[in-house]
Amino acid sequence: MKEQIKAFLKNYKKEIMDTADQLRNRPMREETEELFALFETTGNRLQYEDVYFERRKYLATFGLACYLEHRPEDLKKMEEVLRGICAERCWALPAHVDRKQDPNWKHTVDLFASETAQCVSEIITFLENDLSEEIKNMVRQNVEERVFRPFYESEVPYKNWEHGKSNWNAVCAGSIGSASIYLMKDDPVRLEACLKRICAALQYFLGSFADDGACMEGLGYFTYGMTYFVGFADQLYRYTNGKIDLLESEKCKKMAEFQQKCYFSKGRTLSFSDGNSRDRFRMGLTAYLAMRFSNVSIPNMERAGGFHQDSCYRFMGNYRDIIWTEKYLEMLESGKMEDKNGVVEAGQVVLPMAQWSICNAENGNGCALKGGDNDEPHNHNDVGNFLFIKGEELLLTDLGAGEYTRQYFRAETRYKHFGNSSLGHCVPVINGKAQMPGKEFAADLFEGDGNGTAIVSFSGAYEKGAIASIVRKTFFDLKNGSLTVEDTFEPSENTVSIEERIISEYKPEIKGNEVIIKGEKECCRVLVENLEGEITYSVHDFSDHHGNHHDIYAISWNVPVDATHTSRFVVG
Repeated sequence: MKEQIKAFLKNYKKEIMDTADQLRNRPMREETEELFALFETTGNRLQYEDVYFERRKYLATFGLACYLEHRPEDLKKMEEVLRGICAERCWALPAHVDRKQDPNWKHTVDLFASETAQCVSEIITFLENDLSEEIKNMVRQNVEERVFRPFYESEVPYKNWEHGKSNWNAVCAGSIGSASIYLMKDDPVRLEACLKRICAALQYFLGSFADDGACMEGLGYFTYGMTYFVGFADQLYRYTNGKIDLLESEKCKKMAEFQQKCYFSKGRTLSFSDGNSRDRFRMGLTAYLAMRFSNVSIPNMERAGGFHQDSCYRFMGNYRDIIWTEKYLEMLESGKMEDKNGVVEAGQVVLPMAQWSICNAENGNGCALKGGDNDEPHNHNDVGNFLFIKGEELLLTDLGAGEYTRQYFRAETRYKHFGNSSLGHCVPVINGKAQMPGKEFAADLFEGDGNGTAIVSFSGAYEKGAIASIVRKTFFDLKNGSLTVEDTFEPSENTVSIEERIISEYKPEIKGNEVIIKGEKECCRVLVENLEGEITYSVHDFSDHHGNHHDIYAISWNVPVDATHTSRFVVG
């Protein structure tokens, strides 16, 4: 794997320098009031954010190009870009400001204002001897006015993220803490007070993880939050000469091991919540965690994200993809640590607090099952949901994150989105209705035996009294990769109908009691035992996280409701 990592790093640097050559003579696109107002008028985020993050691409590209080679033409462009960033009307996104109610909306401290502050602070620090005093002072003034004052002069907690248990907490607090260490070093008394507030806030981020180390927001948000948490923790550790170590707990060790548990053997990833089944890992973050914790391994290097993988061009991660990967290679070369080959072994991983079961078979097949409740971070109404993967293709799917719009995050409209509703997951439909949102709508039992069997009881996820009991057992053969799903339904006096439902991105072929799902390379068969009636499917529109529309197929069949009944189907 060492040679693969060397090749990755070489290509990563080449991507940066090639991008600098492409962008150097191109002006950044301008943000406009028309684009900014789109979210307020239509709920659309993508058009404004396309321009916003292209500007961060310039910022990351020339910051890193200058770090790598210090070419005069790149330093000149860097000053031009920094000037443009400082001229923006607002560093926060339209989705996160309230122009009608907040007269100080331009100084809203959200994820992206915080990230921008961290980025420009880091750049002017490592380019301190290369940039003009005018530019450095401009950056310091903007960070102070846009981020430091609004945050540090506010009452605790600042908005809902300072005590929030989510990626927001780590990204905002980690970014602000990092920028503070860079820019407040001449005022140690102020810096000490500020870091005390940051460290107190980050305890809430640690509380967002289950005790088994699982990130309930999903793998992508694990990467996002942990990049900023670990980035700040490392910086703080060095600033305090090792006196403050935010990573020293046993829980942090379990958190660090979470990423590798979410990979299937052929490189696809677990997509629960607002996740992504084709996620990629940050090489820098993973290298750092592997250097710090002995049980952390590097996933298949084919899944390492390159410079352009993060379309937001987050500098905390980009810069550390270089410096932490270089450090990891240095330790490998010196023999101070072993090459950690991230081969996914056959077996079952059970995360009991998160109520997740993740299985990999010897032949490359995989499956996952979840319990939980319907008020989890980045929640989908998906208690009892499962997925099935064959080789590199997710044939029975969990769709993961949809397109982020205003309606996507509003409680009254979130579960009208097909991918967020239980109707867009592989769970039963009771009385023609989906599961209910809310923490009380939850599984009351979840177990896994470590040998491929898991069980979840989840009638409580549905409307109260709709059904007396639903117990789902999944049996996954760790050798041949076949999956058997056994659902036992006990109707109540209110139960009118029970419908089994499975979800696929591929159009099914139905032949009697058999469903054939053909992907691009793989194929699986779902054999429904003791079928009464017929199997049908419906087609649904799904807008993915990037706004691309897909046809999704919901395959269903009815189950008798006159008595307790066990429905069984085999996937292989």
